[in-house]
Amino acid sequence: MRIGIAPNPAKERAHAHAEEAIAVLCAAGCETLRIEGLYEEGPARRRALEKISACDVLVAVGGDGTVICAAKLVAELNKPLLGINAGKLGFTTDVEPEDIPLLSQLAKYRWREEHRMMLQVVLESEGESRGFLALNDAVVSGELAKIVEYRMAFGQNAGYLYRADGFIVATPTGSTAYSLSAGGPVVEPTLDCMVYTPICPHSLFNRSVAFAPDTLLAVDIPRNRGKMVLTVDGAKPIELKEGDRLTFTKAKKYVRFIKLTNRNFYDILNQKLLDN
Repeated sequence: MRIGIAPNPAKERAHAHAEEAIAVLCAAGCETLRIEGLYEEGPARRRALEKISACDVLVAVGGDGTVICAAKLVAELNKPLLGINAGKLGFTTDVEPEDIPLLSQLAKYRWREEHRMMLQVVLESEGESRGFLALNDAVVSGELAKIVEYRMAFGQNAGYLYRADGFIVATPTGSTAYSLSAGGPVVEPTLDCMVYTPICPHSLFNRSVAFAPDTLLAVDIPRNRGKMVLTVDGAKPIELKEGDRLTFTKAKKYVRFIKLTNRNFYDILNQKLLDN
């Protein structure tokens, strides 16, 4: 088995954990390939993806942001992904540093897979269309201390006008991130649904709503007093203009997460939230 190891150089402990993982995998009889440049833009990433395409499994070493970045890229290649936590929370990583010896199970194909859905986000602006994948969430927000207006349609209805500081559309994986902080529900990560959560809504009755995976959410951006931006999985914000339209649907591809431990999702959630 050939396993790619992609530590995030921005994480202080990632290099040491990657070296430990390589030692365990080599001792178990696996071939390892160190992947550089995966978390960069441009040619370096393209070269990294070419290497990953020749691997059976990718191991990403870093925090949640590292794993989210790697997950969306390897989903396009239909490769399974294992995350080793070298960050803080590590909601998307299965292996903590003390669990690294478990990587020897990969040589014997002893693992479970969890398939996680992603969001397909499309921005239509001034006659052009741009698409984005989100493993966690897409957030539309306004300037600090500015209430914004937006019109959201669910499926085939005409849409409703909302006033809030913004809104979040999250996957089940992302339900324990910003959406949870904004009052959204916890959703088991293996389910398929979209969670809409308004941010500080200017209404007594606005609440989070979970939508079936075949739902299309469409948001039209009207004229606002302040600036509005779209942020997908915490990436660089994109300014929205009057007349823009956003659509949110379930992506066609899933992320294949490798599970080596037997940790229960709710035990992990309780532990991470209590420890932080």
